[in-house]
Amino acid sequence: MNSIRASLTHVLLILSVFLASGGPSASHAQRVPIDFDDFHGYTGTVEYLFAVAEAYPNITELFEIGKSTLGERPIYVLVVTDMSNGTTIDEHVPLRNMREEQVQNVPSMKPYHGKPGHLISASTHGNEFTGTEVSLYTIDKLVTGYGSDPEITRLVENVAFYFLPIVNPDGVYSSVEGDISQRANSMAVDDDGDGRVNEDGPEDLNGDGHITQFRYKDPEGGFVMDDVDPRLMIRLGRGGTTSKPRYSVITEDMDNDGDGERGEDGDRGIDLNRNYPQGWWRDEKTGGGSGDYPLSAEETRAEAEFLTNNPNILVAQTYHTSGGFTYRAMGTAPHTSMDPRDVAVFDRIMGKRYLEIIEEEVPEAWTVSGSLDEFKDRLRESSDNQYAIMRGYELPRGWRVSYNEVEDRRYSYGMAADWMFKQLGMFAICTELWNSEKDMRGIPTFTGEAARTERERALLAYQDEEFGGRFFVPWERFNHPELGQGEIGGWIPRYRGGNAFPGETLVEVADRHARFELFRAGLLPDIQIVDAKAEVLSSSEGTRVVEVSAVVENHGVLATHTADGAELAGNREDVVWLIGDRDRVRFLQGSAFQKIGVLGGAEPIPGFEDEYRADGAPANRREVSWLIAVEGDSPLKVVVSSQKGGTKVEELRIGG
Repeated sequence: MNSIRASLTHVLLILSVFLASGGPSASHAQRVPIDFDDFHGYTGTVEYLFAVAEAYPNITELFEIGKSTLGERPIYVLVVTDMSNGTTIDEHVPLRNMREEQVQNVPSMKPYHGKPGHLISASTHGNEFTGTEVSLYTIDKLVTGYGSDPEITRLVENVAFYFLPIVNPDGVYSSVEGDISQRANSMAVDDDGDGRVNEDGPEDLNGDGHITQFRYKDPEGGFVMDDVDPRLMIRLGRGGTTSKPRYSVITEDMDNDGDGERGEDGDRGIDLNRNYPQGWWRDEKTGGGSGDYPLSAEETRAEAEFLTNNPNILVAQTYHTSGGFTYRAMGTAPHTSMDPRDVAVFDRIMGKRYLEIIEEEVPEAWTVSGSLDEFKDRLRESSDNQYAIMRGYELPRGWRVSYNEVEDRRYSYGMAADWMFKQLGMFAICTELWNSEKDMRGIPTFTGEAARTERERALLAYQDEEFGGRFFVPWERFNHPELGQGEIGGWIPRYRGGNAFPGETLVEVADRHARFELFRAGLLPDIQIVDAKAEVLSSSEGTRVVEVSAVVENHGVLATHTADGAELAGNREDVVWLIGDRDRVRFLQGSAFQKIGVLGGAEPIPGFEDEYRADGAPANRREVSWLIAVEGDSPLKVVVSSQKGGTKVEELRIGG
């Protein structure tokens, strides 16, 4: 473990510099002002992305990858990287036979496709928009730190950051701008029972500018008023009894577009995080919330096309809320579906640092080097979790899998992070941002049967004190045109439902997770040509026989692929090319390109130190050679092309 710690030293420098120059209370001059005193929603996010792209044209590129289900709102990706550098193999190997006129040729790759990529996506669920704010915060740190912060500058120069701040534009727009909490990609609800979806949408009956709730006395209702704070409505458990007056609580709305019968609240659109290909199946229980087939939603299909067109991405984050922990792969399959090397990278490198950042205890097994057999023996005596025994440790609260390892069944289906890892070869995780009891000062940890009620009381008191009560609309009497006398009020939806409160709390959450993603970006491969030379062996009548040799190394912590990544459809192993004038260079030994497999990281994966060196050579190093006949003075260059590790070029002088 000492060796891997040494290898991570340069990565951890990112965090120290970042803290010193960009903590939550720091103030920086910036060309695009941004604050987090309220949520940006879809409209504010798009405005900020366009402003950043205009202000920082040398390090950003903004493009549309598709449109939302309603067809009205574009889905945007912002790339942050130094646009003045980077190269790809197609810049050096021109098409031999161009297509005829008026026939479109294959478009060239972008220069940043020759850099390792890091994806940060958010708001797959429209009402989980804290991740959008964390994305914007991270963008701000990168663009304002470039040129002034040495480590951020290094990352922006060498890594292609892809930000997809809103996967679900319609859901975010409804949840923030519209005050209607919308998890799925559409608010397809037959809320009025007329056989059609609620085409007129929930309505602001009292005209206060918010869609809150209507509560009314109902002998069959499932709620009672809280004894301590009557503003809160406490849900009765199934079959619960009470001597208190019972209430029904519904979204502020009325039936004015149908037959006068009310249906159940809730959405029936596609849950986008159940619509990805990995482990997909149609969930009839939720009315087909997983969609009719994988990638049937406009939003997931757009993301899939974007990812297949940007195959350089090796590290990915998919932000959700809430809970204050991270899911790493897998949720749709058990531990045995993963290569142990990938498990070690996830847990003993990434997970270890994540727990340190969120200030939770790191498992002892993650702090040692070598075999974990001793820990496995301990678990055989104390654990019923067969997968924990295989690993040598139980996963902690803050870094876990969604697969139910105790009952040995998958958590769900069609999830983005599982698909990105299993089918695209990315170290993808899903972070559930924000935990009220960990991230808010003064909110204690509640346990027991009344924990949920006590937490609700504490949150309501917190917003009273910190925000002057503006997140909760006091209940006021209202005569509903269909349901009669009751009261309208309650939480303004965008401030309740799992998202961090705006302001200082949100900034602190964003800062922690930005630091973690910068750490992960610092783990990415760093491919270098450390030596290349061409030696003339003989010369005759203008033709020289030349021996060319090159040494390439990966100086990054991560290998250029996940354990099985190079074998996945759409992926490839690393290649070294020797390029010259095709009509003047003839290969005597070796072809124009040589496959070199997968370059390992600069240090062994924890727990696999004995396997790091194969045949006496480091796993991160390859040597290649060619014997060629060169006519005249044709220039030569060596190009190492790694799909997820980057592309580098070295020009050669024959005889040099």
